[in-house]
Amino acid sequence: MYLKQLLTKSVLLILCLSASASLFAGGIKGTVKNMKGEALSFASVLVKGTSKGTMANEDGKYELTLDPGSYEVIFQYLSHKTLIQKVEVSRDFVVLDARLEDQSVSLNEVKVQAGKEDPAYTIMRKAISMARFHQLEIDSYTARTYVKGTFQVKEVSGMLKMLVGKKIEKEFGVKIGTTYVLESINDITFSQPNTVKEKVISSRNNLPGQLRNKANPNITVARGNFYSPKVFGNLISPLSPSAFAYYKFSYLGSFEDRGQTVNKIQVTPKSKGDDVLSGIIYIIEDTWAIHSLNFQFIDENAEYSLKQIAAPFNEIWMPVSFDFTINFDAFGMQLDSRYIYNIRNYNLKVNPKYHQQPLVIDEKIDKAEAKAVKDHKINAKTALAQKEVTRKQLKKLLKDMEKEDTKEQKEAKKEIIARDYSLEVDTLARERNESFWNNERQVPLTETEVKGYAQADSLNVAEAAKIKKDSLKNLPKFKFGQLLGGHTYNYGKRNELYGYPSHLTYNGPLESVPILDFYNSVEGYYLNAGLSYQKRNALETISNYGAKFRYSFSRKRLNGIINWDYSFNKIHNRLSLSAGRFVQQFNDQNPISPGINAIYSLFFEENYLKLYEKSFVKTEYLKWFSEKFTVSGTFEYNLNSHVENNHFTPWIDNKDKQYTSNDPVNNEIGQVAFQNHNSAVLSVNLQFRPFAEEGRFNGRSYTINRNRPTFSLKSVNGLGETNAFNQWQLGYDQVLELRKLGDLHFNAKVGGFFKAPNYLMDFKHFNGNQTILSSGDNNTFRLLDYYAFSTRGTYAEVHADNTFRKLLLSQIPVLKLYGIKESLFANYLYTENLKVQYLEIGYGVSGIGKIAGIEVIGSFLDGKYQKTGLRVKVPF
Repeated sequence: MYLKQLLTKSVLLILCLSASASLFAGGIKGTVKNMKGEALSFASVLVKGTSKGTMANEDGKYELTLDPGSYEVIFQYLSHKTLIQKVEVSRDFVVLDARLEDQSVSLNEVKVQAGKEDPAYTIMRKAISMARFHQLEIDSYTARTYVKGTFQVKEVSGMLKMLVGKKIEKEFGVKIGTTYVLESINDITFSQPNTVKEKVISSRNNLPGQLRNKANPNITVARGNFYSPKVFGNLISPLSPSAFAYYKFSYLGSFEDRGQTVNKIQVTPKSKGDDVLSGIIYIIEDTWAIHSLNFQFIDENAEYSLKQIAAPFNEIWMPVSFDFTINFDAFGMQLDSRYIYNIRNYNLKVNPKYHQQPLVIDEKIDKAEAKAVKDHKINAKTALAQKEVTRKQLKKLLKDMEKEDTKEQKEAKKEIIARDYSLEVDTLARERNESFWNNERQVPLTETEVKGYAQADSLNVAEAAKIKKDSLKNLPKFKFGQLLGGHTYNYGKRNELYGYPSHLTYNGPLESVPILDFYNSVEGYYLNAGLSYQKRNALETISNYGAKFRYSFSRKRLNGIINWDYSFNKIHNRLSLSAGRFVQQFNDQNPISPGINAIYSLFFEENYLKLYEKSFVKTEYLKWFSEKFTVSGTFEYNLNSHVENNHFTPWIDNKDKQYTSNDPVNNEIGQVAFQNHNSAVLSVNLQFRPFAEEGRFNGRSYTINRNRPTFSLKSVNGLGETNAFNQWQLGYDQVLELRKLGDLHFNAKVGGFFKAPNYLMDFKHFNGNQTILSSGDNNTFRLLDYYAFSTRGTYAEVHADNTFRKLLLSQIPVLKLYGIKESLFANYLYTENLKVQYLEIGYGVSGIGKIAGIEVIGSFLDGKYQKTGLRVKVPF
């Protein structure tokens, strides 16, 4: 009886819901085209007086669900006149096509001044002066967004296809020529100063299962604000206070849109680069807000295009549509992708303190007016009353207002977070049915996208069932081929944001062979293998258990290490334990890679890698106190053993050469074969970032310290009678933005020993290089011997590397577009015990073949020229 009643109620409920859906399933749909009949892809469609809207698809088709009633519909598209059409909506969909005219512009709205400066400059100066106000005038808002991303691998070169073509399809499931679609309905909540909460209500995609299991399949709203100095990472906004150092502006005319005068401004970079934009920005007269924009930019790998359209909500022009395309062509692969979003249902809370519309006076042009108001006292209230104000006064006003805000926040003991982003995926995000999407998407799919979904539906069902299974009998299965090559096995139900809760990784003995990690003169030929297991609890804790092994054929010796580490307190703090026996470079920063050493040893009979064997027990602890302060400590007890060369046959035998001893040559102590000894070492390292800001992701704090200094204090202490020593070191590291001169990376260290160590491995080492291959990082000398200048006395080390926006070759447009970058660098070393000063000065070109570079370096010892060297920069 109960089941019968329940069934009856369920049927009635379904009928009611169906009737309700049919009652309100009306709205408008149609096509947006220009006067030539060409589709206007991703045109904006808004309902006047409401926060409802959508955008057309790639074919210009749109669809918008509305309740019965009378509406005025606004159609917007870049470089076209805004069209407003009235429509009556009943229970059914009404076809409402739109034909937009090209936007004609007038050149008579702004008069050219006597100095003949382009009128665009005064417009942009005023817009820049008001940019921060527009950024702060919105106290908070909520909105619903539709986000879609598509990509297609168009072509893979023959060489790349031969190397990784099958791997791409087998491991990632990606097929050449297939269009893949990701779309999502997301709710956004924003509040000042920079807090964003995003919730994925529903998401769909036709990605192959292999790719979904390797990456987060959710697509989110791009967080870029052109009122900020930089946008989407490193792009310099035309509204940045430093914009005039990077851009030229040209006035192209004006037009009227919904009672507002809109200025059309051409933006042209003064010099090409991957951080500057070119294109058109539309600025609204008097409010100096962004109406829309159409920009392009390039780097060495791709061409990019972005379009943004804004519309007024509560007198504030807010972005309603965004269209971003990427044409990638590098590394033998051509890939096209597109990212769009449409924002609707805006609910704004305006901050009246910053929602201002003063009459901005440009001192450079309107000198008389500026002089007249020069001594006027300006405050928030008078500016709000639309009093005349110069750009200089506006800047001071803004500074005072923000200073007052900061004071109030401190008095209220309110946390100041520079960037706070939270992402949540609804538990039903992958379960929403087609009717939900038909109602919420409101951007019709193209025929290609519909076909792609149809092909993926059956695969999605099977994959969803597979992901839900989490029992021992359904664990990933072992395959024999993985015994040599290695593999990663994932376990548990995959989290949409953080991946699988645990995975087991096996590193096979042949895995390190392709990177040439298989030979040195001490061990001869060897094979590596390893096993690691990780268990993760989102952003809370991570536990790692691991073991790695290495068998030397010449020594007939098996070495190995076992380790455990535990990250906790939202993965800020880390405790680790390890023990084992392994070979170790005397410089524990590993200045030469095993692969480069293998090349030089086997082909040129140069065995630069110098090793000793260490049996050890080690514990480490790191504590992240805040974004400004981190402390780490290490204690290890070692048995350090001397080892000799055991293999003497390179592939190419040079009769005039032979392998050098495994005992490094040092200018302070000569070449000494050390005695086997026990050692106990305690290290403490403090890092201080005084100007760092705190950022957060899903409640976890992190450090934002870009272009700001990091200071460090390090103490290394040998304990016990046989090897007691005390080392200290102060460090400073920073990247300085020099605008048109590029970026200067500066790294300096000064240190010494209160008590000197007895053994070379405990000396202070400097990362040298004696091969033609170089990593080119900012902590490495290019021509310095690996161990000759290692010291147990006082030392100073400085590295400075300036990468220029434009120097010599980078002035040639075709090379600049290719990605060629030039740098000048200097590396300096002073050691008190040897009383020597070593200096390198060099010039480098990077971006050759997308990944390599060439450097020419001259070295000087105590002011006397030593030699000139050539180095090839490689990314390993």
